[in-house]
Amino acid sequence: MSRIFINYRRQDSEGYVGRLYDHLSSHFEPSDIFMDVEAMKPGVDFVRALEEAVVACDVFIAIIGPQWLTAESEDGSRRLDADNDFVRIEIESALKHDKVVIPVLVGRATMPLKRDLPETIAALAHRNAFELSHQRFAYDVEQLVRTIKSALLPVKPATKARASSETLRRKMREIKALRDQLFDAKASPLYAHRIENRYFPVLGDGNPDANILFIGQCPGEYEAIQGRPFVGASGDVLDEMLLTIGLKREDTYMTNVVLDRPPDNRDPIPAEIEFYVPYVDRLIEIVEPGVIVPLGRFAMGYILRKYDLPEKKLRIGQLHGKLMQAKAAHGNIFILPIYHPAMVLYSAREKDTLRQDFQQLKPFV
Repeated sequence: MSRIFINYRRQDSEGYVGRLYDHLSSHFEPSDIFMDVEAMKPGVDFVRALEEAVVACDVFIAIIGPQWLTAESEDGSRRLDADNDFVRIEIESALKHDKVVIPVLVGRATMPLKRDLPETIAALAHRNAFELSHQRFAYDVEQLVRTIKSALLPVKPATKARASSETLRRKMREIKALRDQLFDAKASPLYAHRIENRYFPVLGDGNPDANILFIGQCPGEYEAIQGRPFVGASGDVLDEMLLTIGLKREDTYMTNVVLDRPPDNRDPIPAEIEFYVPYVDRLIEIVEPGVIVPLGRFAMGYILRKYDLPEKKLRIGQLHGKLMQAKAAHGNIFILPIYHPAMVLYSAREKDTLRQDFQQLKPFV
């Protein structure tokens, strides 16, 4: 996951970019900074790779030097006019996906005028620019770092007002009605397996008016036996992570993207996800969370598609720990994909990654 994307033209501003990267690396994790197409492996579709990197970022820095606008290819044509110019491709993607775009002027460059830019990136001329001067480079970078940090800082949603007893009773009735529907869901592709093994469906558990909603993959055997989510080994890991941010399980709501246990502990298949997501959609409508936390790739894929976010084509390895915003029927919400806690059961060294991602939830507790 690269939260900061540095866009530049090598022959125009390479010296400045190296210095800027060194300064930024002292404030941000180097893995959070994407700056060079040479980091891509041979044989990859570089247009697709660049767009994915831009989509995954939060802040896009466009470095503009004195030759940025007029740099030419070997045939004498302006590079910025070429459809395959990576500088142009990256800026087009950033503008298309409404990223925070910060033009950074170096070498006494000035902002290009709208009429001098290709139509697809003309909106860049409307972005307020930031200048890095040679004489006070360190000071200017410090100011830029403050701007970047303010853009990366999550905006805490309005504190969810304590629900009235009447509202809580209504939500509990609605969840009970939904659970009854699930119990009687004979059309489910997993209904026969449920009955054969005397399992329970697992709609969810927790505060019906929670501000944070966790969505996992599907119930394990312990969950299906008890009819409650996250009561097995993964639940122990989840409880440990909640403890690190001072959040009680009973103050959240927990569910899964598939609400019955699949055979042989296998991954859910598309038909199963398709059947159960209307139940999860209804849960979201009832609970009205301010933050949705998809745990694992299946839950993340469902949520990103549901809210049609531009990141929906990316992998969880690119998005875990990245806070995104979306518009739900009940208002603006935040989405924070996190690896499934079961990951720690197979690779203990990933616990630090999971713990670090959970810290993003602290402002919402």
